[in-house]
Amino acid sequence: MRNNHSHSWPKGVVATLDDLMRYEYYVQEIPILPQHPVYSILAGRHASRLRGRGLDFEEVRVYVPGDDVRNIDWRVTARTGTTHTKVFNEEKERPSFLVVDQSSQLFFGSQDQVKSVIAAQVAALSAFYTIRRGDRVGGIVYNEDGFEFIHPARSKTHVQYLLKSIADKNALLPVRKPAAVNISLLNDMLNRTAASVTHDYVIAVISDFTAADDTTVKLLRGLALHNDVMLVHISDPLDAALPDGRLILGDGRKQLRWKNNLHNAGQKYEDAYKKMQLRLAEEFRNYRIPVIFMDTTQPASSQVIGFFSKRNK
Repeated sequence: MRNNHSHSWPKGVVATLDDLMRYEYYVQEIPILPQHPVYSILAGRHASRLRGRGLDFEEVRVYVPGDDVRNIDWRVTARTGTTHTKVFNEEKERPSFLVVDQSSQLFFGSQDQVKSVIAAQVAALSAFYTIRRGDRVGGIVYNEDGFEFIHPARSKTHVQYLLKSIADKNALLPVRKPAAVNISLLNDMLNRTAASVTHDYVIAVISDFTAADDTTVKLLRGLALHNDVMLVHISDPLDAALPDGRLILGDGRKQLRWKNNLHNAGQKYEDAYKKMQLRLAEEFRNYRIPVIFMDTTQPASSQVIGFFSKRNK
């Protein structure tokens, strides 16, 4: 039988649609409290005003025919001898909008996965959790060649369409020719996001933020005025520090001989990365924009589950 895929890549190099659709299962398994959407938990509620769509308890009143029996307050009923039910006010809808980077900059990884795969997995988790809560999800998926805009909607079929767009762009990365770095790409997508969303959205920007600059900060601040914005920063251990010894570094076009102890290059490299991470965390905290740090050492689902294990302890 002929294989439908022209290439068979090692695990962690590409994210297929089948791989991403399995994240519906992980959403079911992750022990997230009903009132805490995945993005809110990961960001830490102490540092974020993100909230999900849910029900706010308002009062208890006497049960009338037609009320949902699941909302009966059995304690009050037992105490008074009359059936009482809880009354809730529904919070307004909080649609999610995902800005998903699938550019060549993310096709890098020295560990279990490449960055672009982790980005795809995070998007799948967020999308499935959003519709599980009954809200709409959409977004922009982009690379150097262009982008696809997906209008927010509320269905598993729609999530599949969104994830197919991500998988299609993800599959191009191993076979495409090296693309010139476009430092304005992220900012272009944030501008398009600002022109598309209105207010009361949860906007998740998933990237390695290599090209983030002052304009990026300004655009994110603008989005955060009327929406809840969060950043998912994806990194690789080699982003933070290069190993000692003689190295040949390349971008597919040019090569560079590298040695950490030459002109203190290794320490300067580490310092630059730490400065970038601190800037992301500290500067955006001032604007109530949480930053979630994820890496390529294990799948996104494992990192989320690990977060909950630590939190529960």
